[in-house]
Amino acid sequence: MEPDRRSGGQTGGGVAVSRDAPAREPRARSDPPGDDRRLADPAAVGVAVVAAAYLAVFFEVANVVGGTARTAAVVAVAGLGGLALARVIGERAAMIFSGGIFVAGLLAYFFAVPESQRALFTVRSVALDVLALSTGLSVLRLALADVWVLAVAPVPTFLVGYFAGRGRHVAAAAVAGGTLGFLVLTGDAGTGAAVAGVVGLALAVGLSTLATPSRLRGHAGTFALIVAAMVVASATVTVVPGGAAVPLGIDRGTSTLESSLSGDDELEVVGSTRLSPEVRYTIESPVERNWHTGAYDTYTGDGWVRTGERSAVNGTLAGPPGESERVETTVTAEAESGALPAPWKPVGASGGGTVEVDERGSLRLAEPLDLGDEVTVESRVLDADPATLRNASTDYPEAIEERYTQLPESTPERVGDRTEEIVAAAGAESPYEQAAAVEAYLRSEYAYSLTVERPEGDVADTFLFEMDAGYCVYFATTMAAMLRSQGVPTRFESGYTTGQRVGEDEYVVRGQNAHTWVSIYVPDHGWVAFDPTPSDPRDEARDTRLAEARADGAEDVDTEASTPNQTLEVDPSTGGPNTADGGSGENSIENGTADPAAGGANATNGSQGSSSADIARLEGGPAGGVSASDSPNVEADGGSTPLPDGGTALYWLLVAALGVAGARRTGFGDGVSRRVGPVLPRLRRDPATDAKRAFADLERLLAGRYRERRPGETPRSYVDAIRTLGADERVETVAAAYERAAYAGSVTRDEADEARRAVRRLAVERLPLVGRFVR
Repeated sequence: MEPDRRSGGQTGGGVAVSRDAPAREPRARSDPPGDDRRLADPAAVGVAVVAAAYLAVFFEVANVVGGTARTAAVVAVAGLGGLALARVIGERAAMIFSGGIFVAGLLAYFFAVPESQRALFTVRSVALDVLALSTGLSVLRLALADVWVLAVAPVPTFLVGYFAGRGRHVAAAAVAGGTLGFLVLTGDAGTGAAVAGVVGLALAVGLSTLATPSRLRGHAGTFALIVAAMVVASATVTVVPGGAAVPLGIDRGTSTLESSLSGDDELEVVGSTRLSPEVRYTIESPVERNWHTGAYDTYTGDGWVRTGERSAVNGTLAGPPGESERVETTVTAEAESGALPAPWKPVGASGGGTVEVDERGSLRLAEPLDLGDEVTVESRVLDADPATLRNASTDYPEAIEERYTQLPESTPERVGDRTEEIVAAAGAESPYEQAAAVEAYLRSEYAYSLTVERPEGDVADTFLFEMDAGYCVYFATTMAAMLRSQGVPTRFESGYTTGQRVGEDEYVVRGQNAHTWVSIYVPDHGWVAFDPTPSDPRDEARDTRLAEARADGAEDVDTEASTPNQTLEVDPSTGGPNTADGGSGENSIENGTADPAAGGANATNGSQGSSSADIARLEGGPAGGVSASDSPNVEADGGSTPLPDGGTALYWLLVAALGVAGARRTGFGDGVSRRVGPVLPRLRRDPATDAKRAFADLERLLAGRYRERRPGETPRSYVDAIRTLGADERVETVAAAYERAAYAGSVTRDEADEARRAVRRLAVERLPLVGRFVR
């Protein structure tokens, strides 16, 4: 008979065997691309988790620089578009389409960047930027980071939606994981995001492999253990050098204040800190100042980032727009150092290798200074009357206003509300007066302490409303956020306070002099410094730390000129101190608190009628402040050990749970219990109970060494059988005590104790290493 080509079977003298029926199930299982049942697959949960992890990082960036609503709209359109196109186009077309989106986005970003910055784009510079992004350069440091996010985020989101819509969950998770991995490399994705990505990838791959319910049930325990192990591993090991993901649950110790401020272009606010008394520089300068080393423009809510690029210092840089005084400062490195402290505003430098300047006007070293290196810095120091600054214009340059009034979109409104109350209560009208009012408020309402718990949320908001003490980073961060909430261009600055005066124009600067403050922009004058940190308790902490280091005989805490009992000879006309008593001399000098009317150190520039705070501020140094508390919480070395945070506690609970589950799953726990349990001391009970417990321990030991007792096998039969396999004769002692306790009820205290000792002795002999010395 001819085969029936329509049915694929045969007709005639037998039963027709149709291939249609068995063919139906494969077609039912192979649903059309984009079928909604694909999204109900358990593996889609893993895809969702890892996609949410990288999207959360993009939204964090958008929150800082603005544009979360735009970002949400763009990624939603991209994701839904991918799901929709999964039904109608093939994978090759989808890849070409996504590539087109990527190229279009990068072109849009390129033309959005100001033309002056576009001129710096070359193939080499772009390649170096990509390399820098891959080794810890935060996305936030890019020009127009919000536009960059809008250009880049839609591409992986489209592909994730497309592959998920086609049921290719492993591919979708791989795209999402690759994107998250890139953000880990840039340092923008922290440990939480990295762990979430690991969980998502494991779920997507694992649930795709164990697709059927029966296989999932059979391997659920093992799969859960593998996922838990991956989470612990990813949280324990730093994901990449230079990334933001750091080990959970591992105490790296309290950093020094100086080290926490030397994070190059990113500064994260930390918790408790301590002071380093080692000498860093000797500075010769005709003026006393805060020595400026850097400034930050972008507030992230938990730290600061400075954007833009550096360029070599070629010739003289521009000084402040208003009147200024020329000052020449010589900086001598007393230890290897990567910073170049100088009075603001530096306009040139010579010696010490290549010196660069960043977009904020700060001098930066291309290579660290070696011990003994000298650099001469020329600065143009602001010279203006406070009354002039109070009455200055508020017509800010657009670029200054846009960059230095930035706040994360998530900044609570109560920060601005409280600032308005403070400003109104002080009757402050001009930005200069507003800054002075906020400075005075923070100095008077908050204490100084190096022992603080790092806030979980917005640092400025938490410090303002939930903390009562902190150190300079907290004060300066809070003041900057408060002034920015009022539209006052403000930047966060770092550097060193004046240090110990050891000559008429010479200062020894130590690591403990590391400091932060803020500056506001005054049109036609430039940046004017304010210091909201209470000075007296700060200086007390530094003096205490230095005295402790000297008493302990610590090295590198003094130069020949700063050693105690050295007489400081100063021209009497300067009003300078004499440190013959061996003190550091920092408190009376570095804060600019001398009375101008008395011809003190700050009586310059025709400002004798102004307050000492005004004078110090004009000089770019801190104004003298009152103690924020009669008994401030001052800790020279970080003091008490803080309790672990919730993340650390959760990590160790997970480690413990994983250890218990793994031990039970592998049987390791039972083996340890059999060997160690009988060795551990137990409370004595009645003789019968102790004899029975001794035999139970013996059974566990024999089961691990020989075999378990079979169902229906009596204790006597079991012991006799084990004896034939070579068991020690002491098992007879234990079995006899058990029989008298279980059947005769007449076991004595001595017999029960003998049985317990026999089992313990057998258990000790079975312990690794230990058993060799007790046999």
